[in-house]
Amino acid sequence: MSSRDGVLRVALLVVSAAGIGVAAYLTYVHYEPRALICTTGGGCETVQGSKYAVLAGIPVAVLGLTAWVGVFGLTVWNSELARTLTAAIAVVVAAFAGYLVVLQLWVIDATCVWCMANDLLLTPLLAILAFTRLRTAAD
Repeated sequence: MSSRDGVLRVALLVVSAAGIGVAAYLTYVHYEPRALICTTGGGCETVQGSKYAVLAGIPVAVLGLTAWVGVFGLTVWNSELARTLTAAIAVVVAAFAGYLVVLQLWVIDATCVWCMANDLLLTPLLAILAFTRLRTAAD
């Protein structure tokens, strides 16, 4: 393992740990809405209470938590297959995050700061790191 790969791996672990934290919090507030902490005038409650907060009977936050835990586990596993699966998850997560942002801005007409932190900060970092790590493995 090169030192560059080691740095990328640590960065992926940090980003996925942050993603786990945000998704775990959103999962918790899905089941305990009174625990939601949001910015003044924020639309967290609106987003969390919308029909889009659940997909096929599963809270979107649980789906996110599952993806982040998967990325963390795959990064710890550290094999060629794990790198490829991480990149695949990053593609799916990025596409879904884009969909969720569109929903918040143009359909629900409210934004959740926690959701946006995940969708506009952590998810792009995941994609960049996953694909950089996948590419460095081929070098």
